[in-house]
Amino acid sequence: MLKTYELVKTTGGTKMYPKQDLLFPTNLKQYEIIFDNLDLSAIPEPHQLTGRPAFSDRGICRLLIYKNLRSIITLTELDTEVHDNSAIAYICGLEFIPSRRRYEDFLHNTPNQLLQEIRRKQIGTLVSAGIITGKFLSIDATPVIANVKENNPKVFVTGKFNKHKFPKNDSDARLSVMIVQNAPKKQNKKEQKSKQLELFPTAIKSKKKQIQFFWGYRNYTVFDSLSELPVSETTVQANIAESKMFIPCFKNLFRYFKFKPTGILADAIHDAEYIRKYIRKKLRAKDFIPINPRSTKQEIKFSPYNTRVCIAGFEMYPWGKFKDRGKLRRKFVCPILNLKWFAKKFPACPVNHPKFYHGGCYAYTRLDKSYRQSALTSKSPYFKKIYKLQSGSERGFSRLLQLYMQHPTVTGLNAVTNHCTLAHITVLAIAVAAVKTNNPEKIRFIKGLLKILASRR
Repeated sequence: MLKTYELVKTTGGTKMYPKQDLLFPTNLKQYEIIFDNLDLSAIPEPHQLTGRPAFSDRGICRLLIYKNLRSIITLTELDTEVHDNSAIAYICGLEFIPSRRRYEDFLHNTPNQLLQEIRRKQIGTLVSAGIITGKFLSIDATPVIANVKENNPKVFVTGKFNKHKFPKNDSDARLSVMIVQNAPKKQNKKEQKSKQLELFPTAIKSKKKQIQFFWGYRNYTVFDSLSELPVSETTVQANIAESKMFIPCFKNLFRYFKFKPTGILADAIHDAEYIRKYIRKKLRAKDFIPINPRSTKQEIKFSPYNTRVCIAGFEMYPWGKFKDRGKLRRKFVCPILNLKWFAKKFPACPVNHPKFYHGGCYAYTRLDKSYRQSALTSKSPYFKKIYKLQSGSERGFSRLLQLYMQHPTVTGLNAVTNHCTLAHITVLAIAVAAVKTNNPEKIRFIKGLLKILASRR
């Protein structure tokens, strides 16, 4: 049973007084079920004996989760909806209807560690239920666009993308780039047929990728690849390289959960020697990361005696070993300039290489074990089979972006971090509610589970 309320302005704010008892509205019952299965004990309740009544932070947190479940974009729209329907504040455990400022204060002043504790309790529930296993883990990142005028393409600002000139509205935001995929323009059927007769019919269906600058942050997330649910998340400033966040994200995950992964999946941007070594030595798992050709030299030839062969076809002369940043290398030099007997046969470089007249060519070969060279090739069937699970992180981010995680309406690192963490809590709250209500097939479907819970009597 739910009581309808009459709004009366008091010294403590707008208070709700009961008028009559009604059956619980069917359009809000599903949210009550989700909140009943959401443990917010990590957020302390206010203990106030005198003075103006304080708002419950747990109630404000539930309202922000309700905003995500309803796909409400801004805090102003949430404030309007709560004032139009006071029952929303009731099911969230509030005696007063909060103003928009209360939501902003919660996001700005709440320590993110409290929300992280709530998220970890949800993951623990899903682990004990067997939904999250941690057998295969994948990591990915998404940009979070800051709510500043510099990101508005219709606004002209002097030095808009000057990395040394931070936005005034959000001094914590940093400049970075993201890849934007532009969809083709919609055309009539007649225009499409006429375009197909032109010389370049493929230009109609092609989607061009463009690099776009933005001010903001990045949310790094580790997903359980089999369930496609997030198990760890971190929000940092956007100018931090993705590869540098790999080890901190997994260290933070394994500090609280003792998963024993079989494989770690990541994009080619994480193809680095120290990352592969960390996966194999520390995590004791296999690294399913494509080889990035950025530092892979092409057309390297060796002689039967394991010495380098130059582009002229000559066997280069070994010139000792040395250590370079913890790696053991062997140097090879031009045989014409360093061997007298060889120079008598070939006094000059046959291909007339420009380096020949400036000390000659030289090359290096690594002698110790290379984790990149011993990695699984992306052409192997086993690699392809496992790496298909990486697409689960993209689907996981698509669910988070449906909650408008990428476009926060608040500014500042702590507020944006809390905004992103609440989006993760919302996704996990759906999974927990699906397990507790015997709907395990709906752990990833927000709208589907809400419809099922709304139809219950």
